[in-house]
Amino acid sequence: MNIKTVIVVVIMLLVGVLSVLGITAAKTYLSSASAGSEPKGVLTTANEDGKGATVSWTTDKAVQGVVEYGTTPASLLLRNLETDATTSHKVTLTSLKPNTSYYFRIRVGEEVFDNSGIPYSFKTKGSATVAVPTVVAIPTVAAEVVPTGVGGCNRTTDYDGNGTVNSVDYFKCVKDGPGKVAMPSAAAGGDCKFGVDYDGNGVINTVDRISCLQKK
Repeated sequence: MNIKTVIVVVIMLLVGVLSVLGITAAKTYLSSASAGSEPKGVLTTANEDGKGATVSWTTDKAVQGVVEYGTTPASLLLRNLETDATTSHKVTLTSLKPNTSYYFRIRVGEEVFDNSGIPYSFKTKGSATVAVPTVVAIPTVAAEVVPTGVGGCNRTTDYDGNGTVNSVDYFKCVKDGPGKVAMPSAAAGGDCKFGVDYDGNGVINTVDRISCLQKK
């Protein structure tokens, strides 16, 4: 065996040894990285309004996590990430649809944690209902019904003698009776009587008697 052959063999042996050592070191590094980054105690809390949820978990070492989510396990296209590395993680998901199932996984760097191939899942709550106030019907007050022509009482006589004919006169007559009402005597006005349309306007009131008295 010449020197050239010996050198080639030695180089091949060194390359083999270095390759084995490199692969072992890489496996050790990746193993320790995933072990410290693996999510523990993954928990989801849905908002009461049905439009959001919070995903929380812990890790053994401080890392920065990303939540990738969607409405089907095969379409986790939405994502929300943490702003800082920490061991106590909390990611808020917003603009969700009420009463809808969502699926998600957690990513730390190149490591993906999907619950052993089955994405984590949760369901949002139904949208909050708005109480509609009950409309209370307000009872209507019946209009006052004034009787007509009761017991000989009419609406054209000044029964209380105050010079004005209105509903008060009529009710006084109905209450006390026409025989008990102190009617003004016609003698006080000579021939001018109550209940006569002296001015011919179709309405009988005290103006008629005054008109009659003025003509005398």
